[in-house]
Amino acid sequence: MTAEVSLSSVGRPDDAVWSFVELLASHQGLDVPPDERADLMKRPDFDHGRLVEQAMRHGLLAALADFVNRHGLRRDLPARLRPPIMSYLRYSEYRAHFLTVEAARVATAMAEAGVTLAFTKGIVLQDSLYGVAGIRTFNDIDTMIAPSDRDRVRDVLLSIGFSASTDFDPGTKALKPIARADERMYQMSPDHWPHFHRLTSDICMPDVSVDVASSLTWHGSEWQVPMDAVMTDVVPISVTEGATLPTLSPVHTFLFLCLHVFREGWIVRTARRKDVSMAQFVDIARHWAQQPPATRAAIAAAVAEFGLGDAIAWVCAHTDTLFGSDIIKELRLTDHSRPEWLASAGGGPGRRFLWSGDIRERLRTPAPCIFTEQTTS
Repeated sequence: MTAEVSLSSVGRPDDAVWSFVELLASHQGLDVPPDERADLMKRPDFDHGRLVEQAMRHGLLAALADFVNRHGLRRDLPARLRPPIMSYLRYSEYRAHFLTVEAARVATAMAEAGVTLAFTKGIVLQDSLYGVAGIRTFNDIDTMIAPSDRDRVRDVLLSIGFSASTDFDPGTKALKPIARADERMYQMSPDHWPHFHRLTSDICMPDVSVDVASSLTWHGSEWQVPMDAVMTDVVPISVTEGATLPTLSPVHTFLFLCLHVFREGWIVRTARRKDVSMAQFVDIARHWAQQPPATRAAIAAAVAEFGLGDAIAWVCAHTDTLFGSDIIKELRLTDHSRPEWLASAGGGPGRRFLWSGDIRERLRTPAPCIFTEQTTS
């Protein structure tokens, strides 16, 4: 038996607001004229405040500012919302610059120590997928390493001013030890360290953090990708500020983007703490759209070789639903995208949960997704 599953409608944006959010997500950084959904902002009953809230929830506030600026829609925002929204774009641009310079410093130190490290997520996607500094929001520097390099990576980061097992306290602007519960969680996840932090003297960026992972999935996952192969296929990529950083190959980047979303959206414990966002699905759709046929074929081969069909299908089927793409068909994963699987979630060994399976409603609804454990009678 399975208990009833539902999504709360409390605080749910109306159709006009959500339509604009979807337009915003698909048009980030593009000079292509938007469709008629852009006119929704001109309606006297349009809820601009709810639009800002949704943009913040989904990592799209800087994209909103760029969109209204790029397409001459600033004055369609209420007067008191314009300054903070446009200021956030300036701050996001500054943060991207600051973190890119810091990432280049980390890259240099690792190279001098003979350590292979790959940068992932926002620090490298900001340019390759979006082409405009600051649009793709990111708050830290994400990296991937081989498990055998853990000790050397830690030593290098400590040598250039970072602290281990600490967290930044925005109230005191000082570093403090991580919470005991978090420390225990990381001890059970040897493929992921607590963030490394470094205090700065910068008023806008008083703290810089580096996230170090040594797996494309998570410790104990039934889906794994051999990290030796991943880290021997690292390639350079150009980012903003004229810097070049090492990153994962296009094949491994796509796998990681999908598997990261799968971990955050499919594992109940993770989803309850920090559920997936629209921006994460945009990364996947954009990355896939950029790949030539040979790379798409290589991705499909890797999915089959490593037995990732179910995990990748869970993410790509929801991506197709949101953006009208056809990734599932191209990856030949139709048999893995059964409705019951797409509505599933994991709660640990042998435990399975269900949710409504409607990814659009899950993203649209501010209330936490309701997961109901499957039981047998």
